Amino acid sequence: MPSIAYKHFQRNIIDVRRLIESHSDLSPSNPGRRKLGHLTRSGIVMLCACWELYAEDVIIESARYLASKFDLPDRLPLQVKKHVSKQVKEAKHELKPLDLAGLGWKSVYDAYCCSEVKRLNTPKSEKLKPLFNSYLGIDDITSMWCYDKADIDDFVTLRGNIAHNGRSSPYIPIQDLQHHAEMIYKNSKHMDCQICDYLFELVGGTIQPWRKTTK
Repeated sequence: MPSIAYKHFQRNIIDVRRLIESHSDLSPSNPGRRKLGHLTRSGIVMLCACWELYAEDVIIESARYLASKFDLPDRLPLQVKKHVSKQVKEAKHELKPLDLAGLGWKSVYDAYCCSEVKRLNTPKSEKLKPLFNSYLGIDDITSMWCYDKADIDDFVTLRGNIAHNGRSSPYIPIQDLQHHAEMIYKNSKHMDCQICDYLFELVGGTIQPWRKTTK
């Protein structure tokens, strides 16, 4: 099966598909704008939430996978070791370094990862790249995308416009929602497979962290 993060994504995106189906059911067959902008705007907001949640969840799931496979933090990617070490050094609690003793580093690593990831509120490339780099050692997560980062960023910007302007935001044709839904679905699926390969190679085991999905 794919990552748990992707399974949750598949479940969450069902609501987006239902909004698209509802639009089709309510829209007359003749062309032109209908008073269904609330459906397409809601679809964009929901879709972006699916994308953001998937990105957050897959980082945390991947970090926990690494922690479960390594007994010592020395095996973590250099970027990860540097970032976690910096966090510990900057901690206000002077005894924080003691938490790294023994297997304590795993809890410290997990806590910092969860805390920083959960502060994400704009899942654009510039926000995602440092998170994947700092906690998984992936230099540029956009290299694992099957769509250009500008397309993803423009979609997130569209969500922001809707969130800030509501009904005053530009009208979203159903075709645009369908396009964005396909883009986010395919991009998330592709990224899940790419991260699987990355983790498998990094750990050097014989069993993949999860199965690469085709759906």
